Amino acid sequence: MQAWLNRIDPITKGIWLFGTGLAVMISMKLNWQLGWFLSLLIIGVTGAGWSGARWRTVLILLLGFALPLFLFQCLVLPGTKIRLTILGLNLTEEACRTSLTLTLRALTLFLSSLLYATTTEPRDVVTALSHHLRLPNRFAFAVAIALRFVPLLAEEARNIREAQRMRQLTAPQGIGERMRLAGQYVAAVTSSAMRRVQNVATAMEVKQFGASIARTSWRTLRFTALGISFATVTVGAMTATILLG
Repeated sequence: MQAWLNRIDPITKGIWLFGTGLAVMISMKLNWQLGWFLSLLIIGVTGAGWSGARWRTVLILLLGFALPLFLFQCLVLPGTKIRLTILGLNLTEEACRTSLTLTLRALTLFLSSLLYATTTEPRDVVTALSHHLRLPNRFAFAVAIALRFVPLLAEEARNIREAQRMRQLTAPQGIGERMRLAGQYVAAVTSSAMRRVQNVATAMEVKQFGASIARTSWRTLRFTALGISFATVTVGAMTATILLG
């Protein structure tokens, strides 16, 4: 059985994504940013259907992105109340608070986009954009391909990384060897991405993508009460954030 977030149509789920992004971009209050991020975690845990391994990978990515960003902003943002001095650099209370607010904003944008991409069927996105919102087919298929490539490239990168680990008898020694392995890893992922792009381009050419004929679709979208309620709550929370946060 699919998780509840997977059962929501792309349009109402898109309202949630847009509302979340707009709310966190407008607000500069720490408590509101924290509230939106915690709500995303609750939505993801209860509705995304991710495995423990996937959550572990996502949390590692979030921490790897958030920690350097938070520390850098703490050092460069202005402030008056000095709390700590390290190597001549002052850490102020205002800078740390603002840095945490901006970091939570970035994490919310990243996690909400990832939840949307991994719980939305690309073919449903095409149907929503081209048949319901009347957007051009080129735009609809471009969005769908982007959504499909995110999990594919993530899985490909994981397989390449595991293959590199299996070939190594010992752990890499020194910065030079680590840089060489990182270069090989990037080259392999890039090569795989280009190969997939070429396959997609060939398939689109065979199907006469871009022809002037009107396209039909056998897929239909179901606007459920759950999805409508989800979008309504999001719009309400977004409005409250804009007015109060």
